[in-house]
Amino acid sequence: MGEEEKEEIIEEEEEAPKQEEAGRRFEASKIIKILLYVAGGILLVVLVTGISYLVSKYVQESSYQKRQDIVAAPPPPPLASFELPDISKTTADAEPHFIKAKISLAYEQNVELNNELVQRRDQIMHIVNIILQGKKYEDLNSVSGTVALAEEIKAHVNVIIISGKVKEVYFKELVVN
Repeated sequence: MGEEEKEEIIEEEEEAPKQEEAGRRFEASKIIKILLYVAGGILLVVLVTGISYLVSKYVQESSYQKRQDIVAAPPPPPLASFELPDISKTTADAEPHFIKAKISLAYEQNVELNNELVQRRDQIMHIVNIILQGKKYEDLNSVSGTVALAEEIKAHVNVIIISGKVKEVYFKELVVN
């Protein structure tokens, strides 16, 4: 064996431990990377869980406070009422239908308004008769038509009244045949 061959063998022997050491480092760094990913994943799950818990707790507390802020108000006092005489009319259809109504005007307790309604009874009856005279059967045959009629009567009566306002118009009886 020559010196050159001996040097090559020595170099190969020196390189072999270096390769083994590099392989061990590579395996160790691979394991370290996997452990870091796992630790990061666990940390991420813990962080998301903590934030979710805090947010849900905040939402629950705020909704509880909203429920606590609701105060059940007592119902308003009943309204005073003024009854109009019974009304009998016919509709404006080509084949007229019969209308019979008992109407009551509701207002807040007010002596002046009550006196004014008594004094203007004939004028209010005239307004109601004119409104009913222009109605057709289709206008009065539904709930929405009846509500619209009540609102129309209330609006026209409130125009002529000075000492207060009519709050509601009640139909004690409304028959359309």
